[in-house]
Amino acid sequence: MSPSPSTQRGVVLVADDDPVMRLLMLEMLQQVGLDAIEAEDGRQALRLARERRPDLILMDVEMPHLDGFGACRAIRRSEGPGASVPIVMVTGGDDIEAVTSAYEAGATDFVSKPINWPILGHRVLYVLRASDAIARLRIADAQNRAVLAAIPDTFFRMNRDGFYLDYEPGRGFPSRERDGAVPFTSERCVGRHISEVLPRDIATRVMEQLGEVLRTQQIRSIEYELLRFGDTQHFEARLVATGPSEVLGLVRDISERKRSEEQIRRLAYCDSLTGIPNRQAFLETLERELQRSKVGNKKFAVLFMDLDAFKRINDTLGHNVGDHLLKIVSERLRETIRPSDLVSRSEALPGEAMVAETSATNLARLGGDEFTILIPDLERVEHALNVAHRVKEAMRRPFLIDGNEIFVTASIGISLFPEDGDDCNSLLKFADTAMYHAKNCGKNNAKLYSSSLTMQIMSHVKLEVGLRKALQNDELYLLYQPQLDVRSLEIVGVEALVRWRHPERGIISPTEFIPLAEETGLIVPIGEWVLRTACNQARLWQRAFHRSVRVAVNLSAKQFKDENLSQIVLSALDETGLDPKLLELELTEGTLMDDARATMATLEQLRGIGVYLSIDDFGTGYSSMNYLKRFDVRALKIDRSFICGLPQDSENAAITRAIIAMAHGLKMAVVAEGVETDEQLVMLEQYGCDLVQGFFLGHPSSAETITEMLGPLRLALPAP
Repeated sequence: MSPSPSTQRGVVLVADDDPVMRLLMLEMLQQVGLDAIEAEDGRQALRLARERRPDLILMDVEMPHLDGFGACRAIRRSEGPGASVPIVMVTGGDDIEAVTSAYEAGATDFVSKPINWPILGHRVLYVLRASDAIARLRIADAQNRAVLAAIPDTFFRMNRDGFYLDYEPGRGFPSRERDGAVPFTSERCVGRHISEVLPRDIATRVMEQLGEVLRTQQIRSIEYELLRFGDTQHFEARLVATGPSEVLGLVRDISERKRSEEQIRRLAYCDSLTGIPNRQAFLETLERELQRSKVGNKKFAVLFMDLDAFKRINDTLGHNVGDHLLKIVSERLRETIRPSDLVSRSEALPGEAMVAETSATNLARLGGDEFTILIPDLERVEHALNVAHRVKEAMRRPFLIDGNEIFVTASIGISLFPEDGDDCNSLLKFADTAMYHAKNCGKNNAKLYSSSLTMQIMSHVKLEVGLRKALQNDELYLLYQPQLDVRSLEIVGVEALVRWRHPERGIISPTEFIPLAEETGLIVPIGEWVLRTACNQARLWQRAFHRSVRVAVNLSAKQFKDENLSQIVLSALDETGLDPKLLELELTEGTLMDDARATMATLEQLRGIGVYLSIDDFGTGYSSMNYLKRFDVRALKIDRSFICGLPQDSENAAITRAIIAMAHGLKMAVVAEGVETDEQLVMLEQYGCDLVQGFFLGHPSSAETITEMLGPLRLALPAP
């Protein structure tokens, strides 16, 4: 008998007190490719088993000092590989008692005498192979258990009826009772129905998925929540079929993932500054309410709120104060809006679960200082107006920040579904449009949207586009209104007034396009063009008549705050060659008083250039006499509202006389605007007014007309 080429040589311990039997066994083992060591009795066999660690033991039963049964039991009780080494007992009897004794002692197999030697060789090889396979299985099992012990997931087997066949809790699952909660263990689960382990509703869902897995042989998963150890835990169970009637399940604790998802959702849907929902969250809420209201034939309102003059707070007090204010505004909004304003009271959409709406979902910050409020189930328009009124009044109360009281107001626009639109974008856009209308109506206001507002907005946008092209298309031009010396009635100056000839609409009133230019910032390039054009025309008159005709140009607040203003004025004077003293720059009281420190610096630069400075529309602002003295301007222009009532209006007469006296006391010249009658001219002369302008003396006219008027030394007055 020759060994198989793939058979590895092993070591066999032969324990027998008969030397002939040992010799025969060694010969047999050599023929099958195995090495052997010998033991004469049970004690020696026990020692060699511990020292040499054989791969197999052939043990005779009857031996001196220690019989085979005793030696076998001693080897099994030992630690290390010997405890699992295969032992084949060689016995002289084949009765049942001997066989039972052999197995009880720990024998792997037994052989009866007389021995069939060829069969014994194959039997030994078979036992060795079986032992090797068992060892490998033990190793694999140990490795699998180590892997399972390291994995936080729980594994289980379940039959089609929902009974647990096996259950291996994961490392992340508690194994002891805590806070009154019984842990999921093998002892608790195996042999029980899933409805005895999990809540009935969850068990029902798992059984539904189990049936689908067995039917389709595809992996299915289910998520569920359990209140465990005083906290809500989230789990995911994945089921895979392992046969026609069994599934293997993997349960994973996904609580941390759910918390991460919630954090991500919060970042995606929550405004990081105020903590209330952001634009995306509001749009999704608005879309859900839109669909719900369409199905339920309900109405709702969208309120769009914007803080008035919030930019001024950021510019003057800093963005930190502005951010703090927005936080307090959001808190005040939540306190002001009643739950009944924001809670949907109708049934949910078919097929949907009822969702409890709260102020947290219907109130949002879109960005900047813009906030929106959704009012569902609107029964009357007055309800939306009432909410807007409460919000508006709440915003009027002072905000205390860093010990300082800050006052703001709010403008609110309201759009209605379905009257104003049937999609989210339209409703939000129309509410925004109504809000801007509220601002244009004086701010601190609430307005409902109407279709006429859209027409106004479209007209406004179209006008803005046209104004942006007006400069490059030479559509702007200047008219000049004469300023006369009261005593000589000589033209000593003119005021430059910009006009716009639109290619389609014709002449557009300055009261329409000047505010638009201010709003869009176009007033700066337009003002620069007016300055250069007026300076050039004044220089032409100076050359033509060899006399000084001062030209007055109005400066807007945006122009006055432009850090390049001095350079722009110098450039215009340099390009045209006009004497600086022939250029008058008119400023309003509001412009001068906005920031006294910056005003002083800018005025100092302009005085250094040598231009003539005056205050336009004096008496309509809030000038302090102290600041008026410090500003050191050359002239005051009395607003036309004080002149128009003369001479009948005694109060206007007193104010006009006081302004003239004060200005002369400060060594300033006085110009009266809006003179339209001879009586007014006579009274102003009596009061000592220096210069006058108005329709009675000359309408705003073209440069050519003014050129003709400058020809004679005196102006021919119209007949009284």
